Amino acid sequence: MILKFKLLTLVGLTITLVACSLNEDANSATNEEIVTGFDGTFVQEDRVGKPAINTALILPNRKDAFNIAVTKDIQANFSQEIEDRIVALSPAYTNDTDTNALGLTAPELAGVLANDVLTVSLTAPTTFFDGTNVLTGRNLEDDVIDTALLLIFGGEDGSENPSLTKDNVNNNDRAFRTTFPYLPKPW
Repeated sequence: MILKFKLLTLVGLTITLVACSLNEDANSATNEEIVTGFDGTFVQEDRVGKPAINTALILPNRKDAFNIAVTKDIQANFSQEIEDRIVALSPAYTNDTDTNALGLTAPELAGVLANDVLTVSLTAPTTFFDGTNVLTGRNLEDDVIDTALLLIFGGEDGSENPSLTKDNVNNNDRAFRTTFPYLPKPW
């Protein structure tokens, strides 16, 4: 049996959801049986601690390797690649001493991004980035793509390359629920 799982972060807490296709007849509506045990073989499909890292900063032929990499090995195996992509893509990092809105140079930013886990603070507000707090968690409504673009292309004060610092997707296509599981209802 192969189980596929995704990590879902809600209000600063990480919850592992497990869904298995054990028997196609188990649920005729979804063809999935929800299993709460942890017996079997687990396969990591995607790494989503900091969205956009794999999408924009990992070379196409290395995306699968990044997704299944052991977390403790990501820094050593992907930091240089991420740094090279940041420097190649961003005019805000033309010089070695250039920094972003957090005061991070390209190698420092690559180190932060390569550590592709969602950090959570127990004392600071839960946010991906609110101008003051950085990577202290993640709310569903946090615009993580705009944050990543700002940190990569925005330069020292976030104002460099304004056409590259927003994706112009300002909200989710459906409202988030106010109760668990918080995600919008499916279409």
